[in-house]
Formats: sequence, C-alpha cells, structure tokens
Amino acid sequence: MSFADDLLEQAYHLANRESGEPKQASLRRAVSTAYYALFHLLIDDAVGHWGVVRQRSILARTFDHNKMRNVCEDHVRLFFSSGSPPAGLQLKEVARTFIESQQQRHSADYDNAIIWSRADAIVDLDRVSAAFSDWRDIRAQNNAQDYLLTLFLPKLPRQ
Repeated sequence: MSFADDLLEQAYHLANRESGEPKQASLRRAVSTAYYALFHLLIDDAVGHWGVVRQRSILARTFDHNKMRNVCEDHVRLFFSSGSPPAGLQLKEVARTFIESQQQRHSADYDNAIIWSRADAIVDLDRVSAAFSDWRDIRAQNNAQDYLLTLFLPKLPRQ
C-alpha cells in the first residue's frame, strides 16, 4: 500500500476511533489527513516517472500547496469554459476535490469555531476516496499526465 493509501486509511481510523461523541481533535486530524492523502497521491504519481530514483524525494519537495490549488482552480474553470469532453470529467473532479479538501483542511486546522460532526468528516473523507478512485481510473491518460506536470512546472508549453 502506498503512503497516500496509508494516510487515507488513517483518516478513516481517526474519524471512527471513538464510539459515541468523537473528539474534535480526531475529526479535525481526519479531515486534514485526508487532504494530505490526496496531495501525496498526486505527487507520488508525478515523481514516480522521474528516472533517477534517488532524486524522487527531492523532486517531491518542490510541489507547493498554493501552486497546486491554483492549477486545480484553473483546470476546473477551463473545463467548464471549454466544454471539455465527458472523459475529462474525472480529472475535473480530482481537481475540484483537491480544492475543496484543501479548504476543509484549513478549516479543520485553523478555525476552532467550527464544530465538526463525524458525519461531516466522513463526507469529506468519502469525497477524497472518490477522487482516489477517479485518479486511478485516469492516471495513465495523456491529459492526466499533463495535469501532473502543471502541478509543479512554472508553465507548461502549448503543444
């Protein structure tokens, strides 16, 4: 199992670990961990194609949360404005889920006024789990591989 899979499994464990009323700390960490699971899923696939194995961890550290969110926002916006084919719908959903889960992570990590319910946390985790499934369906497609490049390159040249 990959690190990303382990993180998603850990997120579900945290959300479900207490019977009855769960601790806010468990629910918040579950939501935050789910975001990091998706973050690492995409990074692992991107760097997994790098030919020099010993350099993969260095390359992985070049990925930036804000840059990745901006790319995802652009991708979602362009999807709707360009009338992309249905085959691109799964990639759009991965990008949309990345944006939403990052926002949820920020809320979970920094907004103590929000009281999380187990149901709310599970909805977020299930959304990330669906993005995992969507990604694995499309990860070998050219548009998915190009998407990975845009997550860390300054600008992808037009082809």
